Amino acid sequence: MRVADLTQWFSPTSGGIHTYLCAKAEYASANAKDHAVIVPAATARSCMFHGSPLIEVPGVLLNRQSGYRLAPWASRFTSVLDDLRPDVVVVHDATAHPQAIRNWARANGAAVAMVIHSELESGAAGLTPAVRTPVRAVLGYVQDRALTAPDAVIVTSESLCDRIAARGDAMPVVIPLGVDQSVFLNAKPDPTLHARLAPTGTPLLVHAGRLSSEKRVDLLIDMLAELRTPAVLAIAGSGPVRSALVRRAQRLGVGERVMMLGHIAGRTDLARLMATGDCFVHPNPDETYGLAPLEALATGTRVVAARGGGLRDVLGSRGAVLVQPGDAAALARGVETALLHERRTPDLTDLTWNRTFDKEWDLYESLRAATQTGPTAGADTVTRLLPTGGSVATAA
Repeated sequence: MRVADLTQWFSPTSGGIHTYLCAKAEYASANAKDHAVIVPAATARSCMFHGSPLIEVPGVLLNRQSGYRLAPWASRFTSVLDDLRPDVVVVHDATAHPQAIRNWARANGAAVAMVIHSELESGAAGLTPAVRTPVRAVLGYVQDRALTAPDAVIVTSESLCDRIAARGDAMPVVIPLGVDQSVFLNAKPDPTLHARLAPTGTPLLVHAGRLSSEKRVDLLIDMLAELRTPAVLAIAGSGPVRSALVRRAQRLGVGERVMMLGHIAGRTDLARLMATGDCFVHPNPDETYGLAPLEALATGTRVVAARGGGLRDVLGSRGAVLVQPGDAAALARGVETALLHERRTPDLTDLTWNRTFDKEWDLYESLRAATQTGPTAGADTVTRLLPTGGSVATAA
């Protein structure tokens, strides 16, 4: 069985989807799975990516800070599918022409799965109130239409499962993401790095993620200004609002206490930074899962996050401090509370990438078998063939 992953949101500095695809390619290589990845890039080319073929199609540059490119025509993806002939196509976003991918799959005896890494309308969260509502409505329509295309929808948390099930006829299957435990569980605090980033005795706060408005990273700067005890904030990541964050920090009088580290490509280096920090802070309440704060927890550092989305499901029982979403003062009080507690590492043995992809490949096999029973898999067929241990919500 050949599986092809396809996404628009992929770049050398991208976050969650890139991490997922790295882990998936490594799993496929280690377990002799036939797997490929299709993404937009500057030009058409093929190379190897963590053991899997990576096929790049020409895309239009969206912005230089993120490096994201958009393939505006579905034919650029379907022409690659014509060559690959996968049995299952896994689509990772609502903008990756899911309807056209579904039509290709129906004509070629393949199945389509969709992994929900984020709900598209959350992209309007950081916009001004005047445009937020209409943009959110348009993005919500695109997301709802995309959910009609796949034979199965993979979600990463129970709260997201409930929301997706309520949006239409999609049959969501809950398969949590994993953590690279060999890297993050083994990370140790680096006193030299701590001393370089923060003066002796000053708490070092850390954030890692894409710097864009919908991630609500502006709250990090406001939180730093709200703290009653001065701290240093080290931000690892790149994105279109980086300059705005620097200006905001200067305006609020905390510019000298914000360290912009840029994108950290190496997982070991990122884990070392997380482990060195006294507290990891994650302000975005719309995460469908929250991979970065979970990775931070694995290093043993304290974690403060907004109480919303998948964060409540994933972090709530694992020792993180969860606070009111959208409130910089609440983040600051959460940090102050977290710093009073000892560091500890929660039990994450249930969250491994092997477990994630074992379940996904079982589902792919079910979907492939379902295509042999008729022109579409259908929710009933997927439910009947779902492997033991998966969680399925009944569509509302």
